[in-house]
Amino acid sequence: MTETLSTTIPNYGMMFDGCPNPCGIIRGDAIVAANAAFRLHYGDALQSLRSCIDAADHEKLPKEIGGPVEFIARPAAGANAGKRIQWTAWPMGDGLACVRMDGPAPIQSDIPDALAPLFAEPLSIGGMIAGKMFERIDAAAWVIAKDGTILVSDGGGLVHFGIKPGQIVGLNAFQIYPPDSGALNDVHKVLAGQQIRDDELASSSHWLRAIDPIRDEQGNVTAMVGLAWCGTDVTGEIRQAKALLGAMSELPVTVWAMDPDGTCRLSVGKALRDLGLKPGELVGKNLFQVYESSPQALDHLKRAVQGEHIAEEATMGDVTWFSTLLPVKDGVGQRVTQVYGVSENVTERSTAQKRIEEQLAIIRSQQDAIAALTSPIIEVWQGVLVVPLIGSLDADRAARLVEHLLAAVVRRQSDVVILDLTGISVVDPSTAQNLFDIMRSVRLLGAEGLVSGIRPNVAKTMVELDVASASWKTFPTLAEALRRFIGKRSRVG
Repeated sequence: MTETLSTTIPNYGMMFDGCPNPCGIIRGDAIVAANAAFRLHYGDALQSLRSCIDAADHEKLPKEIGGPVEFIARPAAGANAGKRIQWTAWPMGDGLACVRMDGPAPIQSDIPDALAPLFAEPLSIGGMIAGKMFERIDAAAWVIAKDGTILVSDGGGLVHFGIKPGQIVGLNAFQIYPPDSGALNDVHKVLAGQQIRDDELASSSHWLRAIDPIRDEQGNVTAMVGLAWCGTDVTGEIRQAKALLGAMSELPVTVWAMDPDGTCRLSVGKALRDLGLKPGELVGKNLFQVYESSPQALDHLKRAVQGEHIAEEATMGDVTWFSTLLPVKDGVGQRVTQVYGVSENVTERSTAQKRIEEQLAIIRSQQDAIAALTSPIIEVWQGVLVVPLIGSLDADRAARLVEHLLAAVVRRQSDVVILDLTGISVVDPSTAQNLFDIMRSVRLLGAEGLVSGIRPNVAKTMVELDVASASWKTFPTLAEALRRFIGKRSRVG
């Protein structure tokens, strides 16, 4: 059992035992005496000072005590176990030294050099505003030294983890973080020089995190600093966005995003296989370089970076893509900060569309041929055109007839057009109006319009419909119309 100072060094016993701070007398590393406070803290079975100090702090113990020495080390046991404690040691002569546990060490006394400016410089207006904002938002900030000592632990967001601001300051992250936990793994990564930018779901809380290593002037990592914002209020939206992105990954499209310099930030979707790519394979690559052999695609990218919204097709090799490119600008709407795009392989659809267009062209050609057969324009005399109408005269047929008829009147310098209605047995309001429009168009070109072959039921219908035919000259048959006109020309001649 370790003796008290009163039995070892009688002249100092009363002062030593009465000290409220734990004190011990050591020779080398061995404890040769301890006061009541020291024994209360560590028990009576004391052998060496090293056994009282956390093994991770053994290198902090002074090797020689030639004068008063202060050092910081964490006790291995007792109420202060794991806390940063300041100690003082001084020589007593005859190879003895006294070591006293002074109490909690000031946090600033062990701040890494790289963090010193954060505590030493006057607080700016911007820093004050940021500080006030930090007090009001659901966030947490922390600083951990290279040896694992937690130097800063602050912010209202700590309540999500059941701790108060400053509660774990002075403790060692390597000891209090559970083995193989995400928190401990992050500490090892960042203290090894890695930067972390991510989001994390912890229980029911969603956190956005930024954790950086702090380096000294030589570039050595001395500490790490972290900031996390709890975005639980928008967790539902973030989960929906991730679910939507996951769904998009299963659709036959490609969803992508790029920076203004062309760097790809997102590339997902099953359609990537049509390009011989895997999801994420383009991330980090420059799309301006990837698609420099495809002029259309490259043009779309450059126009989008300039702020243009693109929704066009582009052909790359044998594949046709329809892409929608959406540029996103900064808060003042001046500079494009990101370009998002959705591209779909429309090769089959484009080919089918071309086939449909070709078929429609054939149908139009056939319709024109049928119209020419059912509504032929015949020059029966110099300057005299006859148009025998057969069947119904709908709007499309009337439009084609007017186009061809007016062209023929101008081309042949005709002064008479005879519409023969012998082949039309029924006239509805639409047909009557089309006839009226044809005759008006002919008169506007300076030609005379005649109508022949009106059947009795057609005439009755046209009267009932009140078709304006006062300007028309009508004849019972085409032969009568030609006879009257030829006779008129003979008399004039």
